[in-house]
Amino acid sequence: MAKPFDLDSFRRGWKCCWADTTKRAMTDEPDAPEHDRPQFGFIPYRRKVLAMTRSLRRRRFGFTLIELLVVITIIAVLIGLLLPAVQAAREAARRAQCTNNLKQMGLAVHSIHDIQQTLPNMSFCGGGSEDTNPGMQNIFYRFRHYPVAFELLPYLEQGNLYNQFNLNLAATSTVPPVSGSLTNAQLANAPLKVFLCPSMPPPLNPVFADYASYGWNRGNCDVHSPAQAGDIYKPGQPYGFTPSDWVFISKMDAGLDYATGQTLAARHIADPTWWQPDSTYRINFQSITDGLSNTIAAGEMHNNLKGYTTTTVNSVSIGSTPVESGGPIAWGSSGGDYYSEGRTTVPMNTLTGPYYNRNITDPAALRDILYKSPIYSFRSMHPGGCNFLLCDGSVKFIKQTINMNTYKALGSRNGGEVIGEY
Repeated sequence: MAKPFDLDSFRRGWKCCWADTTKRAMTDEPDAPEHDRPQFGFIPYRRKVLAMTRSLRRRRFGFTLIELLVVITIIAVLIGLLLPAVQAAREAARRAQCTNNLKQMGLAVHSIHDIQQTLPNMSFCGGGSEDTNPGMQNIFYRFRHYPVAFELLPYLEQGNLYNQFNLNLAATSTVPPVSGSLTNAQLANAPLKVFLCPSMPPPLNPVFADYASYGWNRGNCDVHSPAQAGDIYKPGQPYGFTPSDWVFISKMDAGLDYATGQTLAARHIADPTWWQPDSTYRINFQSITDGLSNTIAAGEMHNNLKGYTTTTVNSVSIGSTPVESGGPIAWGSSGGDYYSEGRTTVPMNTLTGPYYNRNITDPAALRDILYKSPIYSFRSMHPGGCNFLLCDGSVKFIKQTINMNTYKALGSRNGGEVIGEY
């Protein structure tokens, strides 16, 4: 007689089978033969997962030497690609700041013109006499003159600084006008950011603390003196310059006679066709007949020239040793009076050596030879050219490969030249 079906026994047996199968799946015991294993579909998958987990636990991770070298190479290549881009971005930011500096200076020049109806003087002479060295009896070596940049101070939010200078004393006077007050030299001791291009490193041997990065347009005039341009200025000595060559015409209120050492109160030194009284030759925008946008007002003139060496040959750019400009560019002293006058007859970023156009047979022309190695070119640390402020207040980056005839034309204010694209 058949045994009745016991549902409770079946359930108990099924649970035991499930537990035994699960236990074997969770241990490292050898697998049972295929036909003896319960055919639960999810158990083989679970066992595979558990086996992979145990395998991963036992495996050790790391780079082989080849893999490490490949990773290092990839990183080096990425750095090589990114570094020039980062440097270019930084230089672009510095050049933009330099452009902004020149724009501020241009606004200041226009503000002065709006008030005075003339442009600022290239320089003007302070009073007093401090230097008695016979070898320094040139008024330009006395560093008494206040350059163009000084007149811009009130229009560059530096009015308080401007008002503290005592114009009855030399620009670099170390004599306090009142006991306990600051001297002119102390007032000009700190560089002003608006006159400094961020790309320009500090001078190698700064003569003045008030060094600057920008010079003013000396015009496209050439040199016809028996002495070096900017070297020695004697009363009545012709220099071949005429007011038409210049944008900023200078006036000297007083000075020292080169020959006698005597003070020349209210006398204008050198050839009268160049230095003229304010009432005769003060340039205004109407005098710039070539067009304000076609005439340079100022440009970069850094104190150092990296990549160039001193030479006695005019306009030669050679070598790799950093050199000083031979004269300080400054905003608050006559270090910025004639040394900071750029000339477009000299290509950008080139040297004008100490014997340029000098008559070495003239003893007077050799008098200050030790003090001279000027560079009259506009120059910058920006690759390929310089930033220039035009008379209309705009700023333009001009490549140093510019055609020299065009470059010279940009230096004159009424030459009548036709200037195309550059």
